[in-house]
Formats: sequence, C-alpha cells, structure tokens
Amino acid sequence: MTHRRMVGLAALAGAVLVAGAVSGFALAGSAGRSAPPRHAALASSSCTGPTGAAYVADPGYQGFTAVDTANCDVVQTYNVDDLPVPGDPTDYNYDGSDAGIALSGTTLWFAVTGTDNVASINTTTLDPSDYNPSETVIPVGFMPTNLAVTPDGSQVWVADSGPQTSTSSLWDIAVIDTATNTVVSTLDVGGDPTDVVFSPDGSTAYVTAANGLYVFDVSSQKQVDFVPGLGSPMSVAVTPDGSYLYVTETDTGKLAEISASTDQVVQTITVGQEPWQVVVSPDGSTVYVANPDSDSVSVVDSATGDVARTLSVPGAPDTLGVTPDGTQLWVAGNDSGIVTVFDTATGDTVGQTNLGGDGANSGDGMAPTGIVLTSIPTPAS
Repeated sequence: MTHRRMVGLAALAGAVLVAGAVSGFALAGSAGRSAPPRHAALASSSCTGPTGAAYVADPGYQGFTAVDTANCDVVQTYNVDDLPVPGDPTDYNYDGSDAGIALSGTTLWFAVTGTDNVASINTTTLDPSDYNPSETVIPVGFMPTNLAVTPDGSQVWVADSGPQTSTSSLWDIAVIDTATNTVVSTLDVGGDPTDVVFSPDGSTAYVTAANGLYVFDVSSQKQVDFVPGLGSPMSVAVTPDGSYLYVTETDTGKLAEISASTDQVVQTITVGQEPWQVVVSPDGSTVYVANPDSDSVSVVDSATGDVARTLSVPGAPDTLGVTPDGTQLWVAGNDSGIVTVFDTATGDTVGQTNLGGDGANSGDGMAPTGIVLTSIPTPAS
C-alpha cells in the first residue's frame, strides 16, 4: 500500500485557494470541532530521558505538541497560524496545516501549507494554559512544506512545493531575513522542492526536489551544483562535520550517500519501503531512516553503510528526531499519532506517548510530520 500523508489534503486546499473558490480549508478530522484536544496533564507510558523538550508538528490538527523529554508527558498542543473566526473570537478557523518545523535557539519555525505562510513562535513565552500562543506570520509562496534555518539564525529557507494540480512551475525556495521577517528573495529549482538543509558552517544549502538535489551557495544564493539520478528524493541530512549528505529515495527504497566535496553519490543503501525522513546522530556515527510503508526505521552505520538494525514501529513512521545528547531516537507514526522513544545504544523501546492524549486511537488524524528536540525544557503547567 502506498503511504499517503495528511499534507496531501492541505495541497488540495492550496490548489483550491489558488483558484479563488474558498477563503479557508480545514483538514479532514478538524471539521465541526471547536478546538483541538488540550492536555494539562497526560497519563502516558513512563520514560526517563534527558532534560529538555520535543516539539512535534501536527498538521492534521493545525498545531504542534510540546512534550517533556524527561518523562514523555505531553504538556500542551498549541495552535499555529489559526485566526479567530470573524464575529466569534472564541472560535478558530483551523486551516493552518503546519507540515514543516524547525528550531533555532528558542524560536520555532513552521511551514504552514494550508495558508501559504511561515509562522514563528518563541518557545520561552509558551503558556500551557493558553493554546493560542503569540506568533509572527510571514507570507511566502504556494504550499510551503518544509524549511530550515541557517546555523547563525539569520535566514530561513522555505520549500514552496506549489499546488499539486498545477501545470505551471509555481514552486521555489523563499528566503526569509529573520531580522525583518520578510521574504528577501526567491530561488528557482527545476522540480517541486521537498526538503532543505544547511552545511554546518552555513556556507552551503542543499535542496531536494522531484528531479534531484540542488546545491546553493548561501552567500550569493546561486546554484553551484546539481545531483541527478536520485529516485524521487524526499529528505536530506548532513553529517555534523559536513563531509557527507544522505538523501532518501522514495521510489527505489534506498538511501543515497553523497560526498559534499564532490557532490557525487558514493553509495546507495537498501532500507525500507518508501523511505521518508532521514536524520544523523549528533556524533555522525549513525543514520536513521523512517520507512512508513514498512512500519520500520533503518539504523545505518555511517562508517560501513550497513543497516545495523531495523526497528519495528507501527503506524506509518515517517518522522524522526534525536535528542541533543544522542541517547534517544524519537519516532512519530503519521497514521497513529503515537511517538515511540528508543534507546540509541540498545535499540530498546524506552517510552511512548500518544499525541491525542486519550485512548489508543486518540492520535488518529494528528498526522505528525516533524520533530525537533532541544535540551531547553518547555514551560510546563
């Protein structure tokens, strides 16, 4: 069965918005509700982890969930880019669908597919008693689905994927100046972009698109290279030393390892079906690949290119994050709305949290698509 994400519905919304037929759109699962589920306290599988927080993008519920990494407790599920309904300030339109998430210091950045915006939220001002946090909203291009922040925090590059039903090239990379919170330039790519990552020194940007991997010089914002022949690439990650890139090939079930010095594919590694997101451990020794159609995560030894182990994760796992200390891998199921926590040393499951917060199927429809982790705890009730 082919894996499908909730963001596909948001893409349909974007196409309708382009046609001017409607002014707002709520994803399936949000119609008729007055508010997403909110959690002052959640009884979850107990776990012991490092001090800090996990922030999970939940486009199915047009928000994000703050989780305490020390005990796996959900603190709150917050709205993103959801404006009050005119005439009823207690109700919200729920058309945000924030597919992409990034963290720079204490600032969260969201690619809000349903509204063609990017939103930023300061994590230090989050209040668990108020699920509508203060935010800055920045209009970008059509259908932003992912984004990344330069290491110095000065720019945000946004992958605008364009309406999926359009025959014109409405995709691009929007570059935001974080000092002014405005788009200062747009960069052309030859296919709809899916992911962005920067080299550790911030000099180079790598963009996956339908037709390959684009390489940009950040200072000049000029394309300097292109890597073709990748099987419908989805996600890209770079090693901490900047020497290698890893790209998931959704069509081939492989992970491509690319030399950053030559922009050439060094090897391809067979992983699971339709590999989606890829992340690298903080020490660069391990590469993790989410395989939603195989209900698994491939754990790859970066030194040998071998799959050292395969972790079983039900619920179409497509979203990964590693704690800053490298001791835990957090995996979210797109279909289940459940986050499973693994010990990276042993591969054992050490915790689990249902983002819905109530019952086995309460996370259905939340459709998590991104996790960022920090050693800074989230404000708790």
